[in-house]
Amino acid sequence: MTNELKNEEFVLSTRPSDQTEIKSAWKLQSCPMPTITNDNEFIIKTLFVSVDPYLSSGLKKSALGGDTNAIGSVQISGLVGRVIESKNSNIPVDTIVTGRFGWRKYILANGTEPRFRIVQKSTDKNTIYDNIGSSTAIGVLGMPSQTAYYGILSVANTQPSDVLVVSGAAGAVGTITGQIAKKIRGAQKVIGIAGGQKKCDYLVNELGFDAAIDYKEYNTKEKMVNRLKELAPEGITQYFDNTGGFVTDAVFDIIKRHGKIIICGQISTYNNSEEDPSKINIYPNYLAKTIYRGLSILGFVVSDFFDRNEEEFYKDMPVWLNEGTIKFQETFVDGFENLPRAYEMLFTGENIGKVVVRV
Repeated sequence: MTNELKNEEFVLSTRPSDQTEIKSAWKLQSCPMPTITNDNEFIIKTLFVSVDPYLSSGLKKSALGGDTNAIGSVQISGLVGRVIESKNSNIPVDTIVTGRFGWRKYILANGTEPRFRIVQKSTDKNTIYDNIGSSTAIGVLGMPSQTAYYGILSVANTQPSDVLVVSGAAGAVGTITGQIAKKIRGAQKVIGIAGGQKKCDYLVNELGFDAAIDYKEYNTKEKMVNRLKELAPEGITQYFDNTGGFVTDAVFDIIKRHGKIIICGQISTYNNSEEDPSKINIYPNYLAKTIYRGLSILGFVVSDFFDRNEEEFYKDMPVWLNEGTIKFQETFVDGFENLPRAYEMLFTGENIGKVVVRV
């Protein structure tokens, strides 16, 4: 069967110097179809691919640090696929699986890959995925939502007395972050920062945020400070930062004494090069402000919490989704060949919620 199919992959071809070169970072090329050689192996047909801002850390030496991917290497991210051939008795044909794999249309796997998980077997009936689709395994039931879950419940430990500001609030992480803080933890007030009135309206009218600020309208530190003071005269106690930039600079100026700043992402800097410090958003007064206000700055990566997923996240989130407590939105981009374009959307702000490539 697989002999009749043609395989393709995306490999890193250049290191983009800035946001305008993102789409040209990868090259689409033909590659061999996988062949099963061991009894525990199976072949996956890719159905959905996740694009996430953190992927930029592998494209070049950046403000995120870490190792870069080699030129010519296959890009890796979360994906969902269907097993089309198998010699693994635990993972039969037509099983839907998820994990971190290379950007290929057809993939050889054995079930030991990072973040591998069975989403649904063909014999499973009336699962959460029947209601909301298997693409959510890389979205609201995957890594972005897990980031929001542990970020609010464990890292921030948001309480009913808290006034929380979320930057990047209309993205895959931000949309869930604000809802968990408001609907699950009962935060006193949740304010989202997003780009455009449509996104702001969605946060308030659909997701239950108390207020939202369009950073394109309030586009300087001073304007943002004034607007935050208007919306939260009682003071901000927590800030969940997905973006960095002038929004973060504004919050640092007015967050209350003993406030918590949760550093989840810094998307405004991800396409800046570590080799060109002039392009990196650096605010040397952050630490001084931390001293006199007794602030807590807490960075985290969601992988630190993966060992808790089965007992915590996968017990809670399906229930909240079925009840309608947590809502979500996906922005689909059709076509495997459009993976670079989908990744670019994360930085141009065209999406609401999770960006998913539908192959």
